[in-house]
Amino acid sequence: MEDKRLILKQYESHRPPGDFHTHSYSHLAYVHQGCQIVSTDKHSLLSMPGSLVYIPAYTPHRAEFLKRSQVSLLKLPSNSTPNIKAVCMLDVSPIITQLFSVWKNKTQDPKLADQYIDVLIDQCSRCAPTTHPFVAQGSMDRRLLIIIEALSDKPTIKMSISQLSQKTGASVRTLNRLFLSHFKASFKEIRNKVVMERAEQMMKKA
Repeated sequence: MEDKRLILKQYESHRPPGDFHTHSYSHLAYVHQGCQIVSTDKHSLLSMPGSLVYIPAYTPHRAEFLKRSQVSLLKLPSNSTPNIKAVCMLDVSPIITQLFSVWKNKTQDPKLADQYIDVLIDQCSRCAPTTHPFVAQGSMDRRLLIIIEALSDKPTIKMSISQLSQKTGASVRTLNRLFLSHFKASFKEIRNKVVMERAEQMMKKA
């Protein structure tokens, strides 16, 4: 996106993480659908629909996308960069959710595209880091991806880890241990948080 300020990327199939790389500019990644996993040399940040991830300039990172993912990438000018030194998740206001939705659905006036992006950048520059992001220490265990994919697709309070364990080839006990070791939270706690955040996202779009 060197020559563009805002682009929409779509991944129909799973895209594994590439090599660690950097950019000469800071940028934001907003997840419309699916799931993005941004990794640094210290941790992996799990971003579900409605999440906004900030990636500072010259910060080594790599990204992984699960199937049927849609992500908007917003390049930030140097004078609108948050005073944040590390990759992190940001709190999202209702207006930011609506602005990204308008961009994805292409309902904005094409003649006002530059002004639209200026407003979006201004709103995003006001965001603060969220207090409880989904952060896994180190790289993500591959056996969790099927469960994370199901959570990002259609999360419900009735979703159980016993149902999903058959698809992963791992036992319920092993999966619970992986959730606790990666996220310091149980599957049930993460599932409930994802369901609540999805409900909040729908309210922001309304």
